[in-house]
Amino acid sequence: MALSLQRNSLGRCVVQRPQTAQRVLLSTQRRQLCKPCRAIEIDFSDPDTQISLAGMVLGLVAGIGAPFWYINRAEKDEERLEELRALNRATFSQTGEYMSDEEIAKIRKPKWTDRREWVDDD
Repeated sequence: MALSLQRNSLGRCVVQRPQTAQRVLLSTQRRQLCKPCRAIEIDFSDPDTQISLAGMVLGLVAGIGAPFWYINRAEKDEERLEELRALNRATFSQTGEYMSDEEIAKIRKPKWTDRREWVDDD
């Protein structure tokens, strides 16, 4: 069913309103064109789908697991550092000298943040 267009007094095109019988016919045609929304069908046997799902899982694991791992490593390093400080104090009380940097490096390997120079460029 086609609707005819007419020009109104301002020069715009206007749709002519269908009659009541046509209105019922038009609404049934719209219902046939508008399909109800359905869930997305995913084919898990498709390699592209499998790769995308694996990427999502790895992204979640890396995005959530990496910060927890770094926090855990920082806490363990802080514990080791406290033990090293206690050992250094005990060495000083017995010998009167602190441990050298080489002895400390043998016990605790420096982290990448230890090697940076903290310079104030203000």
